[in-house]
Amino acid sequence: MFDAATASLLRSAPELPGLDPDELPAILTTHYAELASIRLRGAGAEEDQDEGVWSLERIADTYELVVSLQPKGPSRAAAAFVAGTAQQILARKQAAAIADEELPPSIDRDRLDPTLAAAVLFLASEQYADANEAAANIKTGRAGQSYEATILSEHIVDLAKGRLTQILERAARWRRPIAYFDLEDRALAALLEALSTGIEMLAAQMLRVPVPEQTGGRFDGPLHAFQRVLALASSDDGLAASAPEGLIVTFPGPYHLASLLLAVAGSIADASLLNVLAPSGSNAEVWEQWLRFRAEKFPYVWSNHREAIERGFHQTGVSSVVILPTGAGKTTVSSLKIAGVLARGKKVAFLAPTHALVDQLTEDLQEMFPSELFGSVVSSDFDLLMQEDAVFQDIEVMTPERCLAMLSFAPDAFKDVGLLVFDECHLLSPETGKIRRALDAMLCVLGFSHVAPDADLLFLSAMLKNGDELALWLQELTGRQAVSVDLLWKPSRQARGVIIYDAEQLDDACDRALKIQDAEDKKKKKEAKDLRAPAARELTATPYAIWGLQHNWLSQEESTVRCITTQLLESQVKLGGHLKYGPLQLTPNANQVAVQLAAAAAARGFKTIVFVNTKRDAISVANDISGILPLQIDISPVEQERWDALKAELGDLSHSLLSGPASAVPHNSAMLRLERDIAERMFKRHNGAQVIVATPTLAQGLNLPAQLAILAGDKRAETEKGGRESLEAHEILNAAARAGRAGHLANGLVLLIPEPIISFVEDKPLDMKVVEKLQAVLPEDDHCVTVADPLEIVLDRVTQGQMTDPDVNYTINRMAVLRSADEASEATHLFDLRKSLGAFAAKQKEATQEFDAKVEALRQAITNEEIDGVDQNIAVLSSQSGLSAKLLIDLKARITAEVGSLPTTVSDWLKWMIKWFQEDPSARSALLADITRSILTACGKSKAAELTNDDLDLLLEALIAWVDGKTLRDIELILGGAPDDEAFTKKTCPRARELSGTIVQRGISFAIGLIGHMIEDVDPFEQQETLDRQLVECLGTLVRKGFNDVEILFFATDNKGLLGRVQTHEAWKHRFDGMFDEMTGNI
Repeated sequence: MFDAATASLLRSAPELPGLDPDELPAILTTHYAELASIRLRGAGAEEDQDEGVWSLERIADTYELVVSLQPKGPSRAAAAFVAGTAQQILARKQAAAIADEELPPSIDRDRLDPTLAAAVLFLASEQYADANEAAANIKTGRAGQSYEATILSEHIVDLAKGRLTQILERAARWRRPIAYFDLEDRALAALLEALSTGIEMLAAQMLRVPVPEQTGGRFDGPLHAFQRVLALASSDDGLAASAPEGLIVTFPGPYHLASLLLAVAGSIADASLLNVLAPSGSNAEVWEQWLRFRAEKFPYVWSNHREAIERGFHQTGVSSVVILPTGAGKTTVSSLKIAGVLARGKKVAFLAPTHALVDQLTEDLQEMFPSELFGSVVSSDFDLLMQEDAVFQDIEVMTPERCLAMLSFAPDAFKDVGLLVFDECHLLSPETGKIRRALDAMLCVLGFSHVAPDADLLFLSAMLKNGDELALWLQELTGRQAVSVDLLWKPSRQARGVIIYDAEQLDDACDRALKIQDAEDKKKKKEAKDLRAPAARELTATPYAIWGLQHNWLSQEESTVRCITTQLLESQVKLGGHLKYGPLQLTPNANQVAVQLAAAAAARGFKTIVFVNTKRDAISVANDISGILPLQIDISPVEQERWDALKAELGDLSHSLLSGPASAVPHNSAMLRLERDIAERMFKRHNGAQVIVATPTLAQGLNLPAQLAILAGDKRAETEKGGRESLEAHEILNAAARAGRAGHLANGLVLLIPEPIISFVEDKPLDMKVVEKLQAVLPEDDHCVTVADPLEIVLDRVTQGQMTDPDVNYTINRMAVLRSADEASEATHLFDLRKSLGAFAAKQKEATQEFDAKVEALRQAITNEEIDGVDQNIAVLSSQSGLSAKLLIDLKARITAEVGSLPTTVSDWLKWMIKWFQEDPSARSALLADITRSILTACGKSKAAELTNDDLDLLLEALIAWVDGKTLRDIELILGGAPDDEAFTKKTCPRARELSGTIVQRGISFAIGLIGHMIEDVDPFEQQETLDRQLVECLGTLVRKGFNDVEILFFATDNKGLLGRVQTHEAWKHRFDGMFDEMTGNI
């Protein structure tokens, strides 16, 4: 459950008689996992068994006492974390046992409530994400509780949640004369008021603002206030000896809280966001304004972020590689670097690997840098930058591929950019057999450093193994300082479990199934080749989870597995099985087991995310869960706006992949952006969907806090070779990290359903195959990717003579401008291979000579591809686009030949493009290769079929409908689909979705944009006055967004409330409705 750094903190707690601190991570994980399992199966809380003398309650109370007595130091922080974690588990155990109206006061003369204690203890240990979560469990307004206790509870909730401004606002209004007659009540009220005063002074100190007048000037500061309560709450100045019998002069509750708050005040001051000094060259006023804005919600800097700050990653002129575990606040820490750049008057390019993550980051950064406060604009309308005189916004969020296109076609747009942030930068490393994305990413970095040589680079990842090497490369690439910051600590954590079954139950299930199979065979007088349905129904078993008690399952000192096994459900789940290869083989039936687990979890109040392997599975699993758990989900006003836009886009909601508001919703790449947005919003609401079902490929774009993540299988179908392949380690880690998100849920649960099934025999050690499986499916830590230069793969292929390799051809075309040494040198080229990671690695290995020989082989290959008569503009465009010079020469000649009669509308340019593809097979192959299978799918043909001119005619008709604002239903009909069919797979417009989600976005918009660039190179505007330069500049953007007029594009940009393509077209058509009536009425 605890990462290595957090486990180390727990182990550093003071040793107590009979309790080894080394065992604390395992003890606390055991209790957490058992509690979660009990809650999941709906059982009542069980009495602790076999705990020896150190029960969880005793651990909590003893370490809490240590915190109150121990001087400031590492051991006190460790003790506070142990006590806080134990108290939080206890509070959860007891939550179901006591109704809210029966809760005792949060603080009175004699006691401090565990929920209040947990929040304060986490603050004392600087675990701010845990404190935030603990605060959510505090019930502030309790029956029979004093007014001062309620105010103090509200103050502590706000302190734990970082809402310091609300504490000061409350301070200005809450006080009133003490009206109690009982002397003891008056004394208690005075002590609690003094504690509240100390918290108010601490909040003012953190925010560097004056203490509210109503707080008064009785104390010198928060420490003085808390110390005064300590002195008064335990008075032994002789009063006790002479006091009447029965007079109480000690107040243990306030005394204990004061001692804990002293520990908080002693540690929290170092964590203030306002302590961070402005980077050199930044406008101090702008920096201070931003810090104050952020401190209103996030005043505390986590310990890992403080370490990054101490390393100077955010300083001007420093590039860095920051490696933080998933969920450890990469975007938050990057905001400090971004703020410094903006405060210098520079701009930021922020790269994210998927469109879903681009959308998520755009929202996050807009919240961090609101335009109404700073005038800064966060944009993801990246391709508008292709226009002449377009302005690069303060922060532009885009994929590496889009950034590479911008660097190639509009390099001047980057002249004011002072920072490139590359999120998930491990994507620079090539995947086996798929290097194009990595190539584009690496070329993007090289190109950016060429066009913006003074800008810093910030690489972010959770997965990198070789961060130090990358930092040294960045130092050489930029010629300035670069640092590597690799921090294992994370503010959220997961208890990780793997589904396992009792071997005896499995054997019994197989025996029952085989007996029924035999009986059915005899009854039907025929031996079935596979398992019959009645026999298959017998394959049931009770699911258990085996939980790792160490972060990597193994004890560090011994090669033994540290784990516990708990029962998850009272009912049994249905497994799969077959007889294909002889004896009966059980299979995990992962999706249906996930359905049962998720439905049970949702019914118990767990927010759950399920990861399945295919887009189709996401839909069916979500529907199955909703069928088991039918809840009435109300639609919020914001969601209703999106449902309305979705209805307009599709033509009717019956074509949606969302079945409507439901307890479980899908999330996959086949869904429209509107559908994904609705699903995410429904899931984020506490009274919305309880389960979201997604594919692992979208895990990076999902920043959705879930209490439980279920991974339905660790294998998937292998599309090229057939059979099954294991999910990559980073895919499993990304998916697992969705359980628990710092700032929302500090703790989460992960359950993985493995393939094949694993089992245990009661009272016997685990089989070694099971142990190996546990280690294989849940990696030791997030570090699982070593970034290598994809360009080296291309250079090796060139050296081996693989000149027909598509990646080799792509790279040769990208380097086309190097064909003539007289016209361009490598040093002035956008992609300087001498500055590549491969060149750096060769230098480190003293293998520069061999690398240079490979580069020379590439240069020779480029020369061999040289075509006579290639002008510099063609060479540059070839380099920019990765397309061959011959193709571009032919395209230029085609455009030049038609000057005077070139198309003047988007629809006519689409016709022109399709005709070009039909007449030029090489152009069709080069520009449509990546989307050919999608085009065939959209046309209702087999993916293995040959693409014909008839298919392109059909595609053209659909593309024109797309830019004309037709609904997806209309486009589906054009493509020969059956949107009115009852079958779900037909009525959801799969062909139109393929067009809108893949064909347009990944191929057609690039191709039409390329034509636009070539038109600009030909420059026919004076010869053909009907040709609109602005339309030509925006061709790619217009087609991508689905508009047929530049004015509609600008209309959409100015009207952010329009959420869909069809909705925008309709608004444009009716933009003048009512205007003339109003004008007439005013005459």
